[in-house]
Amino acid sequence: MLSVDIRLQRRDFMLQLQHRFADNKITAVFGASGSGKSTLLRCIAGLEARVTGEISWQGQPWQNKKTFRKAEQRNLAMVFQQANLFSKKRVIDNIRYGLPKTTDDIFIEPQEVIDLLQLQPLLQRLPSQLSGGQQQRVAIARALLSQPKLLLLDEPLNGLDSDAKRQILGDLKRIQQRYQLPMLLVSHHVDEVVSLADEVVVIDNGVKVSAGSLVDEAPYLGQVSDGPLSIIELTQTDKPVEQGLRCWSMGVQQLWLPDGLTKTLNQVDKHKRLVIWARDVSISLSPARDSSLSNQVDATITDIQSAGHEAEKIVTLLVDGQLLRALVTVVSCQRLKLGVGQKITAAFKAAAMH
Repeated sequence: MLSVDIRLQRRDFMLQLQHRFADNKITAVFGASGSGKSTLLRCIAGLEARVTGEISWQGQPWQNKKTFRKAEQRNLAMVFQQANLFSKKRVIDNIRYGLPKTTDDIFIEPQEVIDLLQLQPLLQRLPSQLSGGQQQRVAIARALLSQPKLLLLDEPLNGLDSDAKRQILGDLKRIQQRYQLPMLLVSHHVDEVVSLADEVVVIDNGVKVSAGSLVDEAPYLGQVSDGPLSIIELTQTDKPVEQGLRCWSMGVQQLWLPDGLTKTLNQVDKHKRLVIWARDVSISLSPARDSSLSNQVDATITDIQSAGHEAEKIVTLLVDGQLLRALVTVVSCQRLKLGVGQKITAAFKAAAMH
């Protein structure tokens, strides 16, 4: 277990955070730009000499009043926004650079990583001959072959196109499951966090504001991103793809999603998590027969709260044991006479699910 209780004072910013990270899981560190996410990872990695407090790994001190282990003594690896590959070395040589000097220390085999990250066709190329996504996959392979006990990921998907992001997210999920390797992922993109992480630590202005499972922390994710949202968990059904849409179950109810999305995100099993923004959810008193909204579910209102201004309300719905949030105008709430305990129909487009 990684335990952190640290303080770092800069001229115009202070990071002060205490947390115990779960073993053998992927934990996302989430927050707006400038909130202290990357600084936290640098402290954990031993790259911030001015940090005070305590950091320990599996009960062994990395830092306290008497100890400060350098980065190379912490048995971790870090992947940054930039791949930082050796420009004059081939891919295979960049990958091998991470290997320890003695074979006794190798538990992650080079060929296994090459196969997992689908790097075989790229081994003889130079970094300049690779796309951004390919460069990051090489950087991840090099980090893994250093045989780390902990992998730190500092916004490794930043600047990549959506296809490259989805491939790397799937790769990282498979790597974690294969090696039970704990990872810390820094991101300010909700879709990346939901696709990959098991748990999340939400940071705002250098302070932890919340931590826990993704579903439980959905309200806090919404507060520091683009508005209220829901995170729902789905199971793939055996129904065939129809007109580019695949059927997933949410309890006893069914949703149809673009098949291209389901082939890439969380592709390692038949279960997935999705983000649905509250602004994309509509409410009606009964199912709409003539509507372009392809997904409609039966729901019960459990809560109605202010959205932070006079014009809108956040309506929380219970759908087969899961919570779904809708952003509804006050006028619509009054017109529909919405109230707690009321049964309604919630609807949203397949394209609105991420």
